[in-house]
Amino acid sequence: MTTHAHDTPLKLCRERPEFALELAGKVLGIPIPEYDEALPYSESATDVEVRDLNADSVVLCRSGTTNCFGVIVEVQRGEDDRKQFSWPAYLVNIRHRINAPVVLVVICPDRATAAWARKEVETGHPGFVFQPLVLGPDNYPKLTEPSGTGELAEQMVVGALIHGRAPDAESIFAAANHELAALPVERAARYAEYMLGQLTERPRRILEALMQNETYPYQSKLLADREARGEARGEARGLIRGEARALLTVIESRGLPISERQRRRIEDCEDAVRLNAWLKRAAVVPSVADILG
Repeated sequence: MTTHAHDTPLKLCRERPEFALELAGKVLGIPIPEYDEALPYSESATDVEVRDLNADSVVLCRSGTTNCFGVIVEVQRGEDDRKQFSWPAYLVNIRHRINAPVVLVVICPDRATAAWARKEVETGHPGFVFQPLVLGPDNYPKLTEPSGTGELAEQMVVGALIHGRAPDAESIFAAANHELAALPVERAARYAEYMLGQLTERPRRILEALMQNETYPYQSKLLADREARGEARGEARGLIRGEARALLTVIESRGLPISERQRRRIEDCEDAVRLNAWLKRAAVVPSVADILG
């Protein structure tokens, strides 16, 4: 199951594909050829003769109708030795598909994972040693000065993930808030949600406190969206509680003995489909044990 912290950099690459090129070019210093457009590309690295392979995000550069460069972006939050086999496969297969050079960039929010990800991968073929390009706390820039134009927004959102636990995280968050204010409200609200969703509890509280002290238009949009989702969740919980009460009413009206443990199981159930199935059984089966199956 993916998380906000895993998905946020990938969403940014899909939102503005040029960001993947900035990670490879501006941040890591990889030469990027001249191109006319950068667009999201299929994440599937599958070929007919290999197992299913899907990278996290892929951006393709084209010059006219010719593919000229590709950037694969992966997010890694812990060590996984299977990546020593899948990462080279992503690069080789996508290079084969687009007939152009490809680089693989790995975003790691902690130093230990970044150090692991930087290790060379011996493929077995003489001279073919694969080494991912890794962005982590030691080499990802700490951006504390907003541009005022929004051009650093994506870099700052990822910076909040990578440097969210740094001693100077508050200044990084504050700069990101200012940078988002230069974007269209809808996009800024999405980016703010990405930032909040990817952070662990303590840095998220710091960011939320900073947002409460500012009055940017996008924050009103973000608050409204969150309240709407909260109301939807509240309505769903209300329906579930109603189903549980209805089930207990049927049990009591039929005079079926019910233990405290069975009652708690019904009251604590948050699965509306299961509660509905129990409610249908309650009218015909002879015991609570039969209702709960």
